[in-house]
Amino acid sequence: ITFIGGQGTMRKQGGYPTPAPTGRFFPLWQSASLSRCCPSTFSCSYPDLAIIEEPDRAFVVTLMADIHSMLLDKRRDIREQAVVVVVSLLQRRRGIMSELLITDIPRGDHRMETVDLMNRGGFGALLVAHEATTIAENVGSGPPHKKKAHRNHGSLPGKMKYVSFFEWLERNQEQVAAVFHGIHVQASRMAITTNAGAATPEEAIENEQKVMLLKLTSQDSSDRTILGGLERAELAQRSHDATAESHSLWKRQGFDDLSSGAMQWKFLLRQLKGSCTIWEGGVQLETSLFAKSILIASLLKKRSDGHESKEEQSDMLVVPGASPDNSKKLASNETVKRWKLDLTEGYERQRRRLLPNYEFHGLYNIDEKVDNVQYVDETGLRAIQDANEKHTETIEPGESDREGSNVMVTPAEMEVTADLLKKMKLEKRHEDDDDDEIMEDEDNDAYNLGAQDDTSVIATHTVSGEEQSIHPSEIDGRNSNNVDKNSVEENEGEKQADGEEGEKGNISASSYDLITGLLKAGDWPEKSYNIRRCTGLEVRQALLLWCRNALYVVDGFEQTDGEGLKGKIKRLKKSTTSFQVNIRQHGSEAADQPLEKTRGKDKATQESSEEEITYQHRSQRIAFSDLYSVYRRRYQLQQNALEFYDVHRNGTLIAFSTNEEREEVLSKVLSTPLPSSIFSSSILGGSTSINYKKFMNNLRAKITSQWVQGKITNFDFIMHMNSFAGRTYNDLTQYPVFPWVLSDYDTEDIDLNDPNVYRDFSKPMGAQHETRAMQFRDRYEALEQSYEMGDGPPPFHYGTHYSCAAYVLYYLMRLEPFSRLALSLQGGKFDVADRLFHNIGASWSSASSENLQDVRELIPEFFYLPDFLVNSNMFDFGTTQMGKTVHDLTLPAWAKGDPKRFIRIHRQALESDHVSRNLHQWLDLVFGYKQRGQEAVNSLNTFVHVTYEGQVDLDSIEDPVERDSIIAQIQNFGQTPSRLERRPFPQRVVVSAFKERGVDFGALSSLAMLTPPFCVVGAPQRVYLRVSTVDTCKVGMSGQIDSSVGDMCLVKGQLVGVGRTCALIFPSRKYYRFGGPNNGVSVHVAMTSARYREVNKVLSIHDGMHRGPISVATPSLNGLWLVTGGVDSTVRVWKANGQNMQLQATLCGHDGGRITCIDVSTTFGSIVTGGTDGKILVWDLRTLTFLRQLNHTPSTPCSAHDGSAKCFPVKSVSINHKNGNFVTLLHSTLCVFDINGNLVASQSPDVKFEGNDMPSCAIATDCPEWMELGIAAVSGHMNGDVRLWSIDYGSELLVLRHILPEHPHSCPITALRVSGDKQDTLLVGDKSGKMSACTTLKLDQLNASELNSLVAEVQGHPVQKEITI
Repeated sequence: ITFIGGQGTMRKQGGYPTPAPTGRFFPLWQSASLSRCCPSTFSCSYPDLAIIEEPDRAFVVTLMADIHSMLLDKRRDIREQAVVVVVSLLQRRRGIMSELLITDIPRGDHRMETVDLMNRGGFGALLVAHEATTIAENVGSGPPHKKKAHRNHGSLPGKMKYVSFFEWLERNQEQVAAVFHGIHVQASRMAITTNAGAATPEEAIENEQKVMLLKLTSQDSSDRTILGGLERAELAQRSHDATAESHSLWKRQGFDDLSSGAMQWKFLLRQLKGSCTIWEGGVQLETSLFAKSILIASLLKKRSDGHESKEEQSDMLVVPGASPDNSKKLASNETVKRWKLDLTEGYERQRRRLLPNYEFHGLYNIDEKVDNVQYVDETGLRAIQDANEKHTETIEPGESDREGSNVMVTPAEMEVTADLLKKMKLEKRHEDDDDDEIMEDEDNDAYNLGAQDDTSVIATHTVSGEEQSIHPSEIDGRNSNNVDKNSVEENEGEKQADGEEGEKGNISASSYDLITGLLKAGDWPEKSYNIRRCTGLEVRQALLLWCRNALYVVDGFEQTDGEGLKGKIKRLKKSTTSFQVNIRQHGSEAADQPLEKTRGKDKATQESSEEEITYQHRSQRIAFSDLYSVYRRRYQLQQNALEFYDVHRNGTLIAFSTNEEREEVLSKVLSTPLPSSIFSSSILGGSTSINYKKFMNNLRAKITSQWVQGKITNFDFIMHMNSFAGRTYNDLTQYPVFPWVLSDYDTEDIDLNDPNVYRDFSKPMGAQHETRAMQFRDRYEALEQSYEMGDGPPPFHYGTHYSCAAYVLYYLMRLEPFSRLALSLQGGKFDVADRLFHNIGASWSSASSENLQDVRELIPEFFYLPDFLVNSNMFDFGTTQMGKTVHDLTLPAWAKGDPKRFIRIHRQALESDHVSRNLHQWLDLVFGYKQRGQEAVNSLNTFVHVTYEGQVDLDSIEDPVERDSIIAQIQNFGQTPSRLERRPFPQRVVVSAFKERGVDFGALSSLAMLTPPFCVVGAPQRVYLRVSTVDTCKVGMSGQIDSSVGDMCLVKGQLVGVGRTCALIFPSRKYYRFGGPNNGVSVHVAMTSARYREVNKVLSIHDGMHRGPISVATPSLNGLWLVTGGVDSTVRVWKANGQNMQLQATLCGHDGGRITCIDVSTTFGSIVTGGTDGKILVWDLRTLTFLRQLNHTPSTPCSAHDGSAKCFPVKSVSINHKNGNFVTLLHSTLCVFDINGNLVASQSPDVKFEGNDMPSCAIATDCPEWMELGIAAVSGHMNGDVRLWSIDYGSELLVLRHILPEHPHSCPITALRVSGDKQDTLLVGDKSGKMSACTTLKLDQLNASELNSLVAEVQGHPVQKEITI
């Protein structure tokens, strides 16, 4: 054994020299180095190659795997030499050794036991003994008189120094063997050891001859004793097992290598989509042959040849030297033409963000080359389509299924009749009425449900077609899939593998080896379950793989024969769906003639393309460390599903075959450490296990109490109730249900203080008007008589439901990906124009009074998402019988034709005092005691019995065709939520600060949480701040050229600030320091604590994080993410893992120059960056890809964003964590953009800042858009002023509401921070190091005259935009 002693690091100082052009390393250097791209005047030097933080980890692991056998050797000299090696490793690589020797070992009861070989007499004591012996030997080698004393002492360090260690090793040999077994496994996967690898043919023959010789020897007459035979047989078996294991490991490593290579290519190709991709470099590359602008221009030119005239080409292309006006036409989305809704959830479970829709053209058979969609105004798009285009023939969705069962349903055909229910022959479960309360009854989820068939809920959308069995001898290794840590949706964030099968010969291995390439390195499935993954109406058969640190959901596989991991798996063919639709031209009022659709592929085309589309396997990894929550869910009216949410609020709904499997997985998940989940507080509270039912009951009681006290919004509370009742975005048949709020959709202006503009919340939609209510009452009485006579189903008021998949798609048909689902549900085409959602007032009239078949309620998007009201994809929905073209939704008159205004007023109505006082009555109807029984009959609130949980015994239906048909019909009729309460919901407390006789100071605490930011509690029309604390920044100042404040926080009333090159980590009270010559960051102590007594103490240093100095660093609010920007124009995303920083991605899109500002929001998964090139770019934190560029135009003209010195640098970017809006400051212009890059407001052209009035920084508050009086942005200025701005949504201008009085600062403001859950404290820091904390004025701080003036203003005077108290 040769041990290489270290200098402590393998890093070369000063970088690597440029190899000779004729050398063999020159091509590698040329492809990996950016040194050649740097201008000669650039002062920063870039190292050519990056060195990993622990380059010798593989060597240490491999060496330790061989050390184990040496420590157990019978020869003492071998053991002692092994100890010397171990001691050297402990001295030089203690971190790696600690990770290897302190590990978790699985036990038989599915629990993990931590085994520590480092402490308590283990290897750590060995190091101590070695050091003590070394000291003793040094003493013994001193002067003669000390030598004599040492000899007289009688110690024999050379022989006795390791005796205690070997005694400990013998006592704990079982644990030592278990730990070193894990080390052996790591070594076999990290590197090729002497015991792993495929044997050569000669070696294989020799090994086989040895086995045969051992068998013959065991039968030799010279030794026929039983003991000898057993020993030789055992030796032969061990030899055979070792060979088989080595082949298995080698084969598995080959699959991992293949999948890793495929993953790298797929990830690279995905990054190439969009305008800001993997290109890295500065403006000096713009004249290069491979410059980004040259490549894009060339690409567009090739695609435009033959389709566009020369004049049109000149409008589309951007070439070097083009004018600024032309360059604007190649904006941030020049290669992104279509968008779709991001299905991850943000604040209050809202889904606001739009993502690039790359699959749009393939799905709708539109030639991307001629689909030149450009944003021509705020309301529509222009689409140009070639009339002579030849469309590819495709298979209609569900074509193969529709002949067998006619279950395609349109909204007009949704009513259930008594005759239909008779034909269904449904049997009711004989259960107590208590069983439907999933949150209160202990025996509720003990249903024993049978296995389900592999069909979709809606049979018109085929889930999976033919199956093809995979024998273990068949290996799929051509195209494997990578693992996306946080993937939500097919083709976006999830890598796919579309591969062929090839026979590689008989290899003895489990068929699960075939899918190990889809797993992260180090993960191995311990158990598998057959499941179905549900996304909207798309349901795919999949495998759930339980690994030690994560769950995997792998689509397109099914386990058949055998049990556990020894079973055989099948690959399932995935049906593909595409549609042919008409696309409207912008400005066209007449409907285009529909294109002819073909209902099938010709046989030759289908066979030729089968290999490309047959299989698609997407693999989603849900790490336990990233798991946020898990909920019990229903699927097909059965309690057999779970829904997982990760830290990015990405939901995954899976359905098991039985309730027992569901409960088994849930129990295992809750027994696993979940540090990022909502359950972690229960663990920290001292509980060893989690009682799911008790936890959810307590959580629901807590949320209800918060709502009653006015601490959360009505919207948030309804979303929570939907979640507790089993409603989820991931299942359109159980979509969250919201109430109709308003009844006035005709007046020009609406007064939300008038009770007459609201619906009656004590009645369901069918009882809103008495005339129609009488008809429903008569129907119920007639059905009741028939039922009592034994001729008919149980009586009901309504044959339709208030929520079902068809109604959800009725509302969302204009927005992708719901457009494709609506087409799938309707057989490949949109419904008749008169039945489409085209007028919200008409829909209210239909649901409340006019139509006996319509009692539908609303969906959450009506209160936060204006995008679903606009036909941005320019679908041609046809013309109604009255001659009206269906395009954008017709809004109420009081919306003034603005979808954003409608959403804003509609949300204000939901949060109004009138709704708050009466919402509990609607909750009683949908989730409470009026949902079933006599109270439901009295309230006209009964639906078809098959929509209620537990009313149909599906297990009693033996015919699978009949069973599937009934399931599909039940799903289409709608599903009633699970009942949450048997008692009435409590009424929300609605208070007012001002009464007839004065101010009620006791009501202020109830109003504080929902008061807009920086508004006076009780008087939100007033904004006023007072300086409460002034201090000087002293932390993190060493090494700065000035005393500028970089960041601040308020901890228990103490104002803590750090220097300009620092960023605070809020949860841990530490801070990052950046900008040093090490091109990295260091972590320091920001505040003293019981653990850290010294401020500014260095805790860790991370070198080489960028190729040059870091210019800005911003951690996320939860401290888990760090986003850094450098002078090399790149942005890097890091994830903090203990003392380590793990690089997640390098984001390249800025055209040279340094990054000046960054902000990150984990709530909406957004990163926004600004640089000296004047660009403001938005990135997706979940997929770590580019999204869009914000078109911020400064008030002062400047040159195009070409990286020239004339471009103004971006000073500040900031994210609103409640709606995802961006506040940007470019030069002297302050703007607000929404989460999708649309301009919301900018400062008035009349507002000019010059000289010392220039703004120096700005931040966003967490003010939601429906709080129009709230402060949306705060700006700090060069003269020390701090200004607070709100938004006038009518004029789209920022309105100055308040200037900080008392002027505590007189030099440029360098840092701003909004503090407190109530958004009522502003922290300000300036260039001199001075800090101040400013708090919102409270009513109890005013004198009598000021209060009287304020009361008079509230009772009758108009709201003032600028005030002075």
